[in-house]
Amino acid sequence: MADGRYTGRTVLVTGASGFIGTHLVGTLLTEGATVHAIRRNPSSGTRLPFDGIHWHTADILDVESLSRAISAAKPEIVFHLAAYGTTFDQRDTLLSLRVNVEGSLNLWNALGDATVRLVHTGSCGEYGQAKGQVKESALCEPTWTYPATKNASVTILSTLGRETGREVVTLRPFGPYGSADDPRRVIPHTILSLLRGETVRVTAGEQLRDYAHVDDQVQAFVAAGVAPLPRTGVIYNVGSGEIVRLREALTTIAEAVGGDALARVDFGAVPYRPSEVWEMCCDISAARRDLGYTPKISLPEGIGRTVEWFRQRHP
Repeated sequence: MADGRYTGRTVLVTGASGFIGTHLVGTLLTEGATVHAIRRNPSSGTRLPFDGIHWHTADILDVESLSRAISAAKPEIVFHLAAYGTTFDQRDTLLSLRVNVEGSLNLWNALGDATVRLVHTGSCGEYGQAKGQVKESALCEPTWTYPATKNASVTILSTLGRETGREVVTLRPFGPYGSADDPRRVIPHTILSLLRGETVRVTAGEQLRDYAHVDDQVQAFVAAGVAPLPRTGVIYNVGSGEIVRLREALTTIAEAVGGDALARVDFGAVPYRPSEVWEMCCDISAARRDLGYTPKISLPEGIGRTVEWFRQRHP
């Protein structure tokens, strides 16, 4: 339920056509915010139908177009979710570097000296091969390009915040899933394949993960836009706070699909990658303490909702 935190506030969202961005925009509109969003293609939009968004055509790699959008929107809060490399087919190292690092710096420069809180998006992959439920203080040793560039952008924006006094806060999402998710990601790919009657070939599924429904994760973003911050440059992990094996998550999907779905999940058919990240789990105590973040959707409930959403649209 809307609580008035955003009534009368103006926000700007980059990456509004992405998965988390789509859900964030919808929630901000419900919260009463005036929502502006940036898109490169004038005909693109969010993945779910929302009315009332003020769209601006701009490119994260072009400071001039960003400056025009910011000048027109005059936001109090900017949510920066635009990124490249979020799926395994996005492997252009140079483009990842440009969008995630150069693009973030371009956004900062386009903001000029405006009094704006910047809510930035990092990556759970920044922690690399860290074990257990990692805290934000853990050493970041990413093992592939995307989280490396995200870590660089977090470092740069946090440092600029400390240099200038601008409020900067970074959220690192762990395992977001839900309606309108990208079908190239493991949970929607598995759901769609099973709904089509196909066999899904996967690893043995021993990896440890933290999966959090996108509706829960969006609440953390919403809170990060307005909550008092202990300092600029603060970073928060956002997940469920619960550890689950990948095999268990995929089994939960099959059970939600029903029928012979579980028999069509071929565990062990795909070998582990040499660079396999075995554990990707987070401690969310800091977000609980400072943002009032409280995940409410269990994995079975969230998977059930997601399966039904895809079932209705992909019979």
